[in-house]
Amino acid sequence: MAKEVVSGEIDWNEADLPSPKSGGGKNDYMRLKEGENVVRIMGNPVQTYIHWVTLPDGTQRKIVSPSNSPALVKKLEEAGFRRQPNWIIKVLDRSDNEFKLLEIGNQIYKGIQTLFNNPKWGKVTGYDISINRGPKGQQPLYSVTPNPKESLESTFKQKFIDFNDRINLDKLISPMPADEVAKMLGLSTSSSRDEDDDVPAKKTASSSKSFNFDFE
Repeated sequence: MAKEVVSGEIDWNEADLPSPKSGGGKNDYMRLKEGENVVRIMGNPVQTYIHWVTLPDGTQRKIVSPSNSPALVKKLEEAGFRRQPNWIIKVLDRSDNEFKLLEIGNQIYKGIQTLFNNPKWGKVTGYDISINRGPKGQQPLYSVTPNPKESLESTFKQKFIDFNDRINLDKLISPMPADEVAKMLGLSTSSSRDEDDDVPAKKTASSSKSFNFDFE
């Protein structure tokens, strides 16, 4: 049986990170601009799996892996649409002090993980971090550096609770229905499930209300 796939909230050391050889509501999302992007991380990462697929008209689209259909996932892989881990984190965007969702890939994840495992920094909710994005084509494209430790002002607490109540991460990481993927790409799929295949263990994206944040 293939490796168990985990989708949902994870510890910073539980990610299914690719090996070095393998490479890489609308207003709720933060887009990283070129240069410095300062954020406060507001909890553990939520892991899911995605495919970048090419549609018949030549356009590319990102889809959440239809992991409930291992046969279809295999077809996507064979067509060159590699399944890759992806993470969503809740952040406070310091450019406007609004809470947002930030999708991150391998480079940013590893940068945050390094801080998390460094005893001088530790818990990454206790200080702002700078995510620096280089010009297009630069490698590595992203780097992560810490800012001095300081507690969040208590005025942010209710604002974060309201944001957390409004966001439905379970919906965002739910596998795309196999029939929709197959229709989109002109692939065939079976309605039956092979229980011996790699059927993922889905974890609910837990609420961050109970997380021990550093508010003043």
